[in-house]
Amino acid sequence: MLTLSKIKKVFLLLSMVLGVALTQSCSEEIDKSSRYTFTGNTIISYLEEYPETYSEYSALLNIVPVSDFSDSKVSQLLSARGNYTCFAPTNEAIHDYLAHLVDSGIISDSSWTAPEFLEINPETGKQDLLIEIQKNIVLNSLIDGGDEIEAYQTSDFSERAEMNQMLGLANMMNRKLQVTAGSNTKYAISGSDVSDTNCNIFTINGRIHQVDKVIAPSTQTASQLFEKIVANQKYGFYTYAVLVDACGLSDVLNLAEDEVYYQKRMKGELEDLPQHPTYKGSGGPSPRTPGILPERRYIGYTMFFEHDSWWEKTLGLADSTITSVKPEELVPMVAAKIAENGWALSSATTDTDYTSENNALNQFVTYHILPARLEPNKLVIHFNELWYSLTDKIKKASVYDFHTTMGKRRLLKTYEASKTYDGKRNTFYLNRFPILDNATDGDYTELGCDEEKKGVEIITTGTPEVFNAFIYRLNDVLFYNDKTVETFGKERLRIDVATFFPEFMTNDIRCNENFSYQHQCVGFPQSSKYNYLENVEISDNTNFYYLTGRVSNTGSFANYQGDELNVVGNYEMTMKLPPVPKDGVYELRMGISANDRRGMCQVYWGTNKHALPAAGIPFDMRLGGVDWYIKGGSTLPSIIGWEEDVKDDDEVNAENDKKMRNNWYMKSPNYFYWYGQTQSLRHRSATLRRIILREEMKADQVYYIQFKSVLEDKETEFFFDYIEFCPKEVYDNPQTPEDIW
Repeated sequence: MLTLSKIKKVFLLLSMVLGVALTQSCSEEIDKSSRYTFTGNTIISYLEEYPETYSEYSALLNIVPVSDFSDSKVSQLLSARGNYTCFAPTNEAIHDYLAHLVDSGIISDSSWTAPEFLEINPETGKQDLLIEIQKNIVLNSLIDGGDEIEAYQTSDFSERAEMNQMLGLANMMNRKLQVTAGSNTKYAISGSDVSDTNCNIFTINGRIHQVDKVIAPSTQTASQLFEKIVANQKYGFYTYAVLVDACGLSDVLNLAEDEVYYQKRMKGELEDLPQHPTYKGSGGPSPRTPGILPERRYIGYTMFFEHDSWWEKTLGLADSTITSVKPEELVPMVAAKIAENGWALSSATTDTDYTSENNALNQFVTYHILPARLEPNKLVIHFNELWYSLTDKIKKASVYDFHTTMGKRRLLKTYEASKTYDGKRNTFYLNRFPILDNATDGDYTELGCDEEKKGVEIITTGTPEVFNAFIYRLNDVLFYNDKTVETFGKERLRIDVATFFPEFMTNDIRCNENFSYQHQCVGFPQSSKYNYLENVEISDNTNFYYLTGRVSNTGSFANYQGDELNVVGNYEMTMKLPPVPKDGVYELRMGISANDRRGMCQVYWGTNKHALPAAGIPFDMRLGGVDWYIKGGSTLPSIIGWEEDVKDDDEVNAENDKKMRNNWYMKSPNYFYWYGQTQSLRHRSATLRRIILREEMKADQVYYIQFKSVLEDKETEFFFDYIEFCPKEVYDNPQTPEDIW
């Protein structure tokens, strides 16, 4: 993906629906000896050597600009140094694409001189449709790896194809492309077969892979998809398309991008943050300077839906007949079934005001939707859970995340078991709460699972494609009722701070696979300049960064999932917290990693974000378990009372844990480790959990937490990794003490 400092990125137009599956076409083979012996070609020079195969594509490369804000053509880009992955469509593939546009009613003639292409938009003075189609073909076919990431080879496709996962880097349309098994070849990229012979073509600035279809991911929104499903009575997700409209969600699910932010960014009205103090002296040219703001602010969703076939069985309808039921008849049928089976909170209303978040139908539907776009390989985050390695991708410990749903705010758990107790491997679930091997010498794998806590399996294949959402099929019904509340309310809830902000996930900021400096340290504007992050207010004297240490297979930051918030300055920021599941007393904890760069802050907590009371005395983030780290490299003794665990003596270790809790600290969980090392972070004295407060909390209440620096040093850091909501019956349970995981 192009960086802003390198060149302005392309502006995505969302008005046309161009995502299609074209028919298979034959392609000419290129002499392989030429491919391997001539190594002096750039991508553009190689393509131009084979006009019988790529002349149509080459011509477009010479026409299409790299962005709406540049006159430079893509061909110029592909003549320069870099690491580009080029999925080059053949002449026949482009002809087939134009023929499909005819079949779709977009143009009337399958040529570049079609009347619709020649039409001038009076407002812009340009051939808008022609320009859009040309951009769609070219910019979707190219991935820019920047200076650090090598172009993709077919060896990079293998594991992703098995799981139908996305490529890590987005293309020049800022779309991620899905890897699957090909229809007639080994691999396909977003439905386009990659040639088994004309692939991995080496050039001095990247790799070329010949494809048999134009790569054209859908630009339609979820709302547009649902509208077409209902209008055409299309089988599959007809029921949900009807329900979404009944709940008044169509407008919000049509949102795809905050274009005001993009325009301001392109015009230079929003400046990058200063270089983060941690990165001073890191070297590298200006484009590698950390603190760069995101280029776009996309809006996205993740939807988990039961299939129409499931609804037919549940509602007692004959197979493949549900699409014949009119929406005005189907909605009350579903509403009655929800009430009959208790698939909503007992406090929910059962009237026909389906747009109210208190309505049972509305609660049921919105619990299936997250306000963030989660691609398949980020339904959970693998990085530094115990025994995992990025090198061999071996999974062992169970992995999970907690997200806040749309509508009435509730927690939804995404979960992956490397192996379930009954033998399923690498399977995704929603709201699965198994019995885990959480003994001191355990491995956090499944030992069993109560029937009512097995959760719902997520099926990540065979679902419709839309621009602003990922839609997944469920193998059973998902609901949130009083029993769900009780289950969540008995769990320690560890929530990564990145999930506080849907924008992190929708805009591929969280755990981005591009290891360039600008993706290691992403800056965000202060709220007075632009409110990029909805769930936090950032003051003008606050430099707010997201950092990731996921930059190698041998080392990383000492934090959960390899990422953190790292805020610098005389900071003041107020965050909206995720909801607690049920009324009761909770302990709120923060994961911290002490060092001499950290600062000291006062924490405030409550329900009125404009008048939050202080939560205890200021706490010093330089204070580790053994050492108090003083700027400049010196240390003083800590008062926390951390002691290394004694092997095979759980009683002594538990006593030490109790002493630390009396000082409002806990050891890090045994669940994850400092990547590249062999012991969990429980054994690292500088990485701890700080108990912030113990308070009565209510499920329907919105709580805020505020952090204010109490030091004058503007280069000290505030560190935020994850929180834990831990109910009293977990942290203060004499029969079953809280585990170390």
